[in-house]
Amino acid sequence: MRWVGVTVALVLIFSEAACNRTGKLQTKDAIQAAIEERLKSQPNMMMNNMNVEVQDVTFSGDTADANVKFRSKQAPNLAVGVRYRLRLVEGKWKVESSAPLAGMGGDTHPHGGELPPHPGDSGSVTPQPSH
Repeated sequence: MRWVGVTVALVLIFSEAACNRTGKLQTKDAIQAAIEERLKSQPNMMMNNMNVEVQDVTFSGDTADANVKFRSKQAPNLAVGVRYRLRLVEGKWKVESSAPLAGMGGDTHPHGGELPPHPGDSGSVTPQPSH
């Protein structure tokens, strides 16, 4: 009987520790840190020119989806949105993929380079006659 009590106590202690650890990982701050770590590894990324704002995060087990706004420090009204998919790997969030969000304003992707043309767009601008 005594071993049963000790076993139950140990299970409760480890369960509580696991819940606390998971709770600390399921925060906007943890997601932002993972995204910023990923961005710093990009050779053409100039993080000092923008603010990274995690707008919202949805957690589902060991995955998370985050909408992030990149706002220019020189022109604060210029912002680009990116949706990130992250996975929890060995107790740390890692970015799996990213895709631009429509309607945030601005024409460049925060990872460098231009956004691809919209569907049906040839990628070039054809001048239109004025009326």
